[in-house]
Amino acid sequence: MFKNLVVVLSLAAGLVFAFAENGIAANPDVGTVTRLQSDAKIIREGQTIPMEVGSVIRESDEINSENMARIEITFTDGTTLLIGENARIEIDEYLYDPGNNIGTAIISALQGPFRFITGKIGQLKDKRVEIKSSAGTIGVRGTDFWGGPSQGTYGVFLFEGVIVIFNAEGGRIVSTPGTGVDLDGIDKVPGEVTVWGASRAQAALATVTFR
Repeated sequence: MFKNLVVVLSLAAGLVFAFAENGIAANPDVGTVTRLQSDAKIIREGQTIPMEVGSVIRESDEINSENMARIEITFTDGTTLLIGENARIEIDEYLYDPGNNIGTAIISALQGPFRFITGKIGQLKDKRVEIKSSAGTIGVRGTDFWGGPSQGTYGVFLFEGVIVIFNAEGGRIVSTPGTGVDLDGIDKVPGEVTVWGASRAQAALATVTFR
């Protein structure tokens, strides 16, 4: 039995060394900062890294933006994430594996406005793409949408595609461009799908538009 245990441990150690030699990281690179306005930073494993154009984004990174900031992150599949000022966004998981037709993108929108435009990951057969906010989760099906503070509540607005907005209390499907949903809290059913007027939609878009 002891001999078998030694063999198992040796095999495990060999795998660890093999992974290291092949550059397999615990937190892989998943995207790059392609545009930046004003100041922002990356929080990675407790370390603060000033952000600049070309900065690499890794799984588990937290993105913090300052006043007047705008950030554009382009992921490995071409998905674009735009982030507005005073935001906190965490990249929980990101996997794009077209060879096996699978993909996962789990992002936590902890604070502030963002816009998410799905790339090639939306075309995969087996995919899970979700944006998590404090008031609910947004399931993405190949989509362009905005989320963030809007008119005293948390709003989600659809530019194109289909999203499913849900929490423990219920959910809504948003499939008509120009419509959105208000999320008033994790303990409340997401609001009815309504048409956003031009002024509200433009105000939302302005929060992630570069100047």
